[in-house]
Amino acid sequence: MKALIPGLAAVLAGLAACQEAPAAIRRAARAASPIPTPARVAPGLVPLDCDSPGALQPVRRGYCVRLRHYVTRPAREALETAAARVAAQFPGSRILFMEASWPRGERPMPPHLSHGDGREIDLALFWTDLEGRPLARLPNPSGYHAYEPPRREAERVCVGQRSLLNDAPDPPRTRRWKLDEARTTAMVRAFVADPRVRRVFIEPHLKARLGLAHESKVRFAGCSAARHDDHIHVDFY
Repeated sequence: MKALIPGLAAVLAGLAACQEAPAAIRRAARAASPIPTPARVAPGLVPLDCDSPGALQPVRRGYCVRLRHYVTRPAREALETAAARVAAQFPGSRILFMEASWPRGERPMPPHLSHGDGREIDLALFWTDLEGRPLARLPNPSGYHAYEPPRREAERVCVGQRSLLNDAPDPPRTRRWKLDEARTTAMVRAFVADPRVRRVFIEPHLKARLGLAHESKVRFAGCSAARHDDHIHVDFY
């Protein structure tokens, strides 16, 4: 019986490899998926560059494949300006975007309460490991749901008020990441300084922590909206 164990181990290893190969092929196929050309694009909307190696990039290409990467031209210019400012202050840093708007230019764009007209976009926060080193990858592949919870429960708003759709739990205490306060603050300030930006949504406890209490453009989205301590939402004029 013992003589069969090495052979059995080899068979099991082969099966595991066979299962992993299709998964790797699927991942590669998703990464290489072409971005569709929409039948119609609303006047004034333009796509963000989804293949640029520069300072503004999508969290994952799927947002572009699903045609949720359209913005107005001034919004695109403001995003590129902010990304360049952050990269100049923190070399190698990139602003990563998630959902912006679809090409039809209509609000709202579900599941969001807004988006859709090219004047809104969600951007990932910056994160480090527990030793303060920038993460090579976001804690969550989508860019959403890697929350930075309040330091004190008294700072938490909307207790019991958010809908089930928008009330997501804090990450476990054993998490291996934390907010990169310096780079996140630099990103928010880059948008606040831009006259093309109307407002930036972030949770109140982060507004206070990041020294943004006196910035009138930095606001709370309210208890009916999703949490904004995993990403920021930028509104443009």
